[in-house]
Amino acid sequence: MSSLYLSIRNKAIQSSSAVKGLSEWYAGQMGYRQMGLLRDDLIPDESDVVKEAIRRLPDDVRFDRIFRFRRAINVGLTQVHEIDKKYWTKASEDVPYLSPIIAQVQSEVQTRENFNEISSIPAALLKRNRA
Repeated sequence: MSSLYLSIRNKAIQSSSAVKGLSEWYAGQMGYRQMGLLRDDLIPDESDVVKEAIRRLPDDVRFDRIFRFRRAINVGLTQVHEIDKKYWTKASEDVPYLSPIIAQVQSEVQTRENFNEISSIPAALLKRNRA
């Protein structure tokens, strides 16, 4: 099969209403929304990249993240296992807030590594930049 065919087929599958419905059902079954958490709250913050991304978050977003964690821990300690339905995270509210920043930090790290790997400037660039 050609890669173009596979690409078109994958896009058609991803955009089908059945797949979207299944993904919404699966997200609901994971249980993090019933705890008031967002999907990006589940990203472990043990790596330096994620720590840097969290540091770059605006203060209000970072405070909201901490509040959601504390509320989820409190619910877990009381063994209620879920909060009031009015505090559940709705699908429309479950938007990525940390993933885009993580991607940006990873890109910066990769660029820095690539720059550090340059041992010498190619002659063509030296000649071009002298003009």
